[in-house]
Amino acid sequence: MTELARDPTAVPVRTTDNWHCEQIEGTPQVTIQRPRRVRNRLDQLLFKLFDTPTDRELELDAVGSVVWLQCDGATTAEEIANELDATFAPERIDPVSETLPYFLRQLSELGLIRYADS
Repeated sequence: MTELARDPTAVPVRTTDNWHCEQIEGTPQVTIQRPRRVRNRLDQLLFKLFDTPTDRELELDAVGSVVWLQCDGATTAEEIANELDATFAPERIDPVSETLPYFLRQLSELGLIRYADS
């Protein structure tokens, strides 16, 4: 069960400051930079051999960008859901009660957000 389903008052907080936001045609576009994981010695050798960048860019779409910007440690999951409802057409986000928790879980699994202590 997701945080939003369990507790709509859960407050997601970004765990990285390594991101930036641009306005593209009036829509926020967030890009998050996160370190590329070296899983073994072969990865390490190949990264060095091919001069692979140590950071990976994760570009969020408009919906993801709005969610990310709201993960400020002050906004609850329910408030984020309300913002999405007010900003986007229903066919883009419905059912928000499922899509938002799924996205927040993905961000959490990547270590990009955590939940503030209640």
